[in-house]
Amino acid sequence: MKAESINLLGFEIFVRHRIKEGGGTPVLFIHGLGESGRCFFDAFGLLPGRSLIVPDLLGFGKSQKVETDTDTNYSLPRQVEILNALVEYFGLDALTIVGHSYGGVVGTYMCMNDSAGIIKKLVNAEGCIARDTLVESSNAMNALKTCGYDMAEFGKWLFEGGFKKRALEDFESASTIKYYDSVIECDPAAFARTSMELVGRAEGEDKDGNNEISEAYRDLKVRRVYCAGARAVINSTKRYITANGLDLREFSAVSHWIMLDNREEFYAFVDGYLRS
Repeated sequence: MKAESINLLGFEIFVRHRIKEGGGTPVLFIHGLGESGRCFFDAFGLLPGRSLIVPDLLGFGKSQKVETDTDTNYSLPRQVEILNALVEYFGLDALTIVGHSYGGVVGTYMCMNDSAGIIKKLVNAEGCIARDTLVESSNAMNALKTCGYDMAEFGKWLFEGGFKKRALEDFESASTIKYYDSVIECDPAAFARTSMELVGRAEGEDKDGNNEISEAYRDLKVRRVYCAGARAVINSTKRYITANGLDLREFSAVSHWIMLDNREEFYAFVDGYLRS
């Protein structure tokens, strides 16, 4: 594995990658809100023969934090633009995406805008679809309002206050501890703006679970599968996937991080899906 910062569209993006001759279609892993590419570290050991690309999104992990933030810099379209530039950087003409949580949304919009047909498959691992699954995004929006939209105060909530308590005390597990280790590297503005955008895109959901994000995923032409754990909060998403005749793969993992809770089974599934 090689780890380096790559300049993409004027931003320094930290990327872990392994390009192997004969490694099949390369896999782009996209992490979730507040996360970093470290959440996919096991992929390098459990998918030994494959070419893998694992970036930290702009504002997260070891990637650049934008000094003067605007609504554009940390937006979903900007993240998609940067990842498309990363695909071009590696000269890829075929690609599979594995996206977790917010990464599943980013992957969905990459597929939606893939006019060249480069993306062949999408594995959406607990990606945000149903409005009621946006728990942390909603909590972040409430905290931001309480902080008077002061980003310094929001950062204190994120790193030292309510969010830290939730991750390390209320829901303490190996997965949430690893998650918090990534969150403390992110730009609070990236966390806040991403949360607002996710909730905004899911607002107006109708009784059948249709919102901008769910409809975008439903209407994709690329082959895709939704991977879900055993948490009750994900049931609305599973109902939506089933009702619309979309592929669903359930795992016994009880936290949001199915690739950490059930790593061997998850990566064995990904490997098999890539071969199919």
